[in-house]
Amino acid sequence: MSKRASVISRIICLVGSVVFVMSLATPAMGQGQGGAYVVWNPLWPTPPYDRLEWTLTVLDLPIEHSYYYWAFQDGFLDGGAFYFGLQPYGSCPGGGNCKMALFSFFGTEATTTSPNCQPGADGGPGMSCHIAYKWRIGVPYRFAIQLSGTDSTNNTETWTGTVTDALTGIVTEIGNWTIPGQNTSTPGLIGTEAVSFVEYYEGAQSCLKEPYARVMMSVPTGYSQGSPYQGGVNSTSPTQSCSQSAKFEVYPNTANAIGVVVKTGMRK
Repeated sequence: MSKRASVISRIICLVGSVVFVMSLATPAMGQGQGGAYVVWNPLWPTPPYDRLEWTLTVLDLPIEHSYYYWAFQDGFLDGGAFYFGLQPYGSCPGGGNCKMALFSFFGTEATTTSPNCQPGADGGPGMSCHIAYKWRIGVPYRFAIQLSGTDSTNNTETWTGTVTDALTGIVTEIGNWTIPGQNTSTPGLIGTEAVSFVEYYEGAQSCLKEPYARVMMSVPTGYSQGSPYQGGVNSTSPTQSCSQSAKFEVYPNTANAIGVVVKTGMRK
């Protein structure tokens, strides 16, 4: 798993990131060598989403043994944040290193029924789920978080994270967690901050040694009772360190974009 700081202050520590403005949770990103981000619309989605989808395609990664993490993050009205995504060389559940898919929750009182999950999230409270997952260069992978159950007696919500190979259609569950419900009659994902980010979490000695990577991140789509609500690109901006190595290409244009290509690191 990647090394991360507290949930309170992580946005400026990314290698490259994409921000989708949706949740109240403070960004739960890690400490990379540098970064950049893209702000998405809309603000304050209404109605709240009971499902959210986001597609990631790794377009180019010359050095596959790279400590990258590409992920999407959002949060909940009454606190807590989640993220899911891919790593090319993370700590395998059975030991060693391998390609992985991850789905984590940052917050208190989380439980799970999944063997892929364990308590804690980067040294803090939460739930971390990860699986060995042999993703391939050039293949789109669609991540989804789904409100899969509610318990009004105990005031809890259960959320399940999946990843789908867009070429084969095979859906793989990463894990699930049950968390305290929101103080609202309509449970779901509500808020104003969410982030799709690229993190190089090993920590290169210099920006020139950060390996090259190029990924496509789709505009996230939220759903409420089956109805889709898609946002758009608002703006892009690099963060402070290694900002010269983070580049963006909005596709096809800022007026009607379906995704953003993020380039990070230096090509050898």
